[in-house]
Amino acid sequence: MQSTKPQLAIVGTGMSGLACADSLGEYFEISLFDKSRGLSGRLSTRRADAHAFDHGAQYFRAGTELFAKWLKSFETDGHLQAWTPRHVHFAPDGSHKVRRDESSKLVFVSGMSAVGKALLANRPEWKLHLDCAVDLVSGHSGEMYLHRGAERFGPFAHVVLAMPPRQVQALVPPNIAFADALDGTKMLGCHTLMLGYGEQEAPAMDWECAHFDDEILGFAGVNSCKPGRSGGFAIIVQTQNQWSEAHIDDELDTISAVIKQRFESVTGITTNVSGYDRVHRWRYASTQKPAADPAQPYLLDEAKGLSAIGDWCSGSKVESAFLSGTALAAKLVDSDTYLGD
Repeated sequence: MQSTKPQLAIVGTGMSGLACADSLGEYFEISLFDKSRGLSGRLSTRRADAHAFDHGAQYFRAGTELFAKWLKSFETDGHLQAWTPRHVHFAPDGSHKVRRDESSKLVFVSGMSAVGKALLANRPEWKLHLDCAVDLVSGHSGEMYLHRGAERFGPFAHVVLAMPPRQVQALVPPNIAFADALDGTKMLGCHTLMLGYGEQEAPAMDWECAHFDDEILGFAGVNSCKPGRSGGFAIIVQTQNQWSEAHIDDELDTISAVIKQRFESVTGITTNVSGYDRVHRWRYASTQKPAADPAQPYLLDEAKGLSAIGDWCSGSKVESAFLSGTALAAKLVDSDTYLGD
């Protein structure tokens, strides 16, 4: 029997898109689209033969009751665990001291990307289109279409764009109601160096998370010590957003050499590894100027049947993305445009 629910498309399967879909599944038929081969956006996990790296978000916190409640089922099913790493702070001269950070940190298991897989496993009715880069949105409210080359998907009653603002701009008409908000949003990039050490190469360390007072280095973490991880000793090193933004189009080999030299200089830890050695560039990693605010952390043009969500609407955190997706979902459910009175 064909469903009588209105059709809704969400482009992007990071935290905001997943949270929005989860909140709307009771009311809409959900179709998810992502240009990547996997789910979860910047909650990403890179897997090599003997190592794994959370090369996007490292951990997150639940500061609101709404987010904490949503996470409960993941914890119950073993997909979420608390992490209590040892934090240090490095000065530019290489000296470091313990950084007290007693806040509860959470990680998805067995990698940060597990959130998408775990959610989808319980939503067999969702239609999933991976490795599907949408290049055009057409139509009007109540009859929207997504295009990838010659392929067309739809019609959809509404389309949610859960992607960075510059990518949203490329798909929406220039007269969209939230054009000014998109134009005024500013995001900064980041680079992540992933180092997988051989069995005899793991360095002796007195920390799992390092924070840097440095122009280049921002954060480093021992990924392999997180709960539920498998594989060899693995370190990620992430750059300062301002530095990455200034070098966002540089060759990755050049970026890698700079990060390695600075990391070795500051920490004394070798970056000469035999297991895995890659750099990933995030063009849109941190929000410098948000598009909206926490009171309404989404952008909506109901007349055109288009909306946009993401952490960039109100901040840079995983929870910001979740709250953006759930807030838009609540607005769409309350609207009589799609669901009636």
